[in-house]
Amino acid sequence: MIEAKNKSKIVFKNARIIDPHSGFDDKAGLIVENKVIKDFGKHLLKNDNIDDALIIDCNNNILCPGFIDLSANIGEPGEEFKENVNTASDAALASGITSIVCMPNTNPIIDQIPIIQYIEKRAKETNGVKIYASASITKNLEGEKLTEMGLLLEAGAILFSEANQVIRNTKVMKQALTYAKNFDATIMISPQDPDLSLNGVMNGGALANKLGLPGIPKVAEILQIERDIRLLENTGGKLHFFNITTKEAIIAIENAKNKELNLTCSTAPHYFTLNETAVDEWKTFAKVFPPLRSEIDREAIYNALINNKIDIISSHHTPQDQDSKRLPFEQAEFGIIGFETLLPISLDLYFNGKMKLINLIDKLTYQPAKLLNLNSGKLKIGSPADLTLIDINTPHKLKLENMISKSKNSLFDDYNAKGKILYTIVDGRIVYSDPNMKLSVEKK
Repeated sequence: MIEAKNKSKIVFKNARIIDPHSGFDDKAGLIVENKVIKDFGKHLLKNDNIDDALIIDCNNNILCPGFIDLSANIGEPGEEFKENVNTASDAALASGITSIVCMPNTNPIIDQIPIIQYIEKRAKETNGVKIYASASITKNLEGEKLTEMGLLLEAGAILFSEANQVIRNTKVMKQALTYAKNFDATIMISPQDPDLSLNGVMNGGALANKLGLPGIPKVAEILQIERDIRLLENTGGKLHFFNITTKEAIIAIENAKNKELNLTCSTAPHYFTLNETAVDEWKTFAKVFPPLRSEIDREAIYNALINNKIDIISSHHTPQDQDSKRLPFEQAEFGIIGFETLLPISLDLYFNGKMKLINLIDKLTYQPAKLLNLNSGKLKIGSPADLTLIDINTPHKLKLENMISKSKNSLFDDYNAKGKILYTIVDGRIVYSDPNMKLSVEKK
């Protein structure tokens, strides 16, 4: 952090401000005061008559809402040796992420009020990234009895999910959608048919056969999506599919949206950047769930993002320690870390996919905020001052050794990238500043 971090007023000048919510993308200034956005716009290009403020010259870098990560595993409680609230917060803030939704598959599972209260307490103690708990749909993630959704929502749960599992019992899933609708709550599912994906460790197909590994066929995703869309059509409510990986899934979701169902979807950077060949020679860092798919599917996900058929990009941050990854492929744990690669990898959609930058930032900020009913992800007077300042032009190499996450299970070591986070601001506090970037900061 920098000096004068406790200033109640911060003025950003000479910024390229991007706000997907309002469509604003221009050189402008922004004022933060008492935890909220006081004003922004082109009329603030000249910062005259501003007293008692920390003034940051942004040098034409991009100032936008802080990123909101819809799907992250923070390790705590239960697996603090892989990640904990403190290290997850530090890694997220260094990545421009100001809010994260943690998955319910902790130990103990987030299916009771005291666990939500524990996470909220730990987040306040850390005083860094905002952490929202997703509660499990069913008790103990067993897919049989629904949790007390109303009470969990009152306690602070932001949505309901089974993490990497699905509800096998169709009747229970129908009940979940119906029950959640009563509370206007979102059900979030990672769609993989549990029987077709059972014991699978990579994408089903020729490469899995060559490597002698049990596969997870793409039809496992497609069937689960089609079943749950039918249930949504029957019950109403809000449903979100995360970690979409197949071409056919995009088609099914698009058809459902055309029926005006309350349905959204997201994917993670490794699914539109890597394909199943990353597993070659049994590389366990490439073991993720759902699995990396074929090049045809990777390209379909990439193009679906550009064409706005996928609503949100999330990291699906899943830290695993070395002992969990340095095992024979079938025994190794699923997962890849994602906080610190979220922006640099996603920027390929802008630089090479010709996606508009404001549309890319939209999928990292306003769209997840809208899904979660948060008053953030936008630059609006009176909204929380959750911001990130980004240099998207300076090339750098992603290095595992420099990543803050407690675990280092990433496939993007030595990856040539752009997109460095210069500052991260949460509720008007500068909680991260890049140590290698020198910006003009003045006290007035």
